[in-house]
Amino acid sequence: MTETLSWTPPARRVQLERASSGQTGGVDAVLVSPRNQALQDEVARIAVAAGIALGTAETVAGALALSPGILLLDTHALERGGRALGGFGGTETICVGFDADEPWQQSARHGVDGVAVLPQAGGWLAEHLARRNSPTGRILGVAGAFGGIGGSTLACLLAREAAESGLQVLLAETGSSSGGIEYRVGAAEAGGLRWQDLAGVEGTVNPVQLAAALPETGHFAVLGNATGEPIPEGLEHEVQPAVLHAARAAFELTILDLGASPPRHSRALEQCDALLAVVGGGTARLLAAKSWWSGMGSGAPPAFAVVRGPLPEGMDEARTAALLGMDLAGYLPWVRGLASASDGGRLLDARRKRLRRAVRGILAAAGPSAGWIQP
Repeated sequence: MTETLSWTPPARRVQLERASSGQTGGVDAVLVSPRNQALQDEVARIAVAAGIALGTAETVAGALALSPGILLLDTHALERGGRALGGFGGTETICVGFDADEPWQQSARHGVDGVAVLPQAGGWLAEHLARRNSPTGRILGVAGAFGGIGGSTLACLLAREAAESGLQVLLAETGSSSGGIEYRVGAAEAGGLRWQDLAGVEGTVNPVQLAAALPETGHFAVLGNATGEPIPEGLEHEVQPAVLHAARAAFELTILDLGASPPRHSRALEQCDALLAVVGGGTARLLAAKSWWSGMGSGAPPAFAVVRGPLPEGMDEARTAALLGMDLAGYLPWVRGLASASDGGRLLDARRKRLRRAVRGILAAAGPSAGWIQP
């Protein structure tokens, strides 16, 4: 689990085929063929390690015609291309070379975006290419404004609805909490990795290996904390970002249970593209929720309120969301037996039409554009 990426994501395989057949259409990176064959071989090896589609071209003009995400040049190509084109059309450029090529000097003259002196910078370049070109799976965070409001329950229900709509879904709790999310969905006894098993991970994580090693239930994968086992220190800061980055490559949607009132500088919250905040209760709890969210500052992801009753007299879901300064994602109705189903590990058996309709609407409202599924 500690090796660098060695997998070409499905979306990238099409680009690889285009590159090998000479078609245009946005390959991950293009190398302008260097004079030194050893340098070309080294860059090709790094591209394989990064799991990207690498095209080659004889000239800078030919490389730009392939619409690459990143343009890789040696010092000779940089000199010829910069002089001929007067620039690189806004494409990210990285000068690659060995020590003897003195790539820093040429790079400074032409204002490239990065320099990779090989083989020393091979690891950095592989990681940069992998991150720059990784698929854009989304991470949706779910947080309760206070404990017991139903954040974990909503996360489980969202995962079920998204998976049954046809998406590849991961349901995960953070590596710093112990919400028992596996138990709620009946996966506590399933074989596979937990956060404790990932404590020794260093560097990048292979997405295929991660997805294959996780427990599954209800057509989605689950990543939780092993019940009754201590959570290793440093997991959230050192391991969790790498694991969630791999999750973006392996799953179309990751539902991340953030627990109750995650702090302002939560590393887990930083990974999220959007946040669903479950709120409700009396006036005191609503004011506490407002204080929590107001303290987040401008660095928080786009947030949507999911309102649960009962609410104080004169309040409804729209007014509650406005009080918190959030857009309204929807109202989660009270359903008889939902709490006992969650406590008994049978949450996925809760299939009341009213509940499922509400969950689908909430999921769609939090989508980045038209929503992950339609309400």
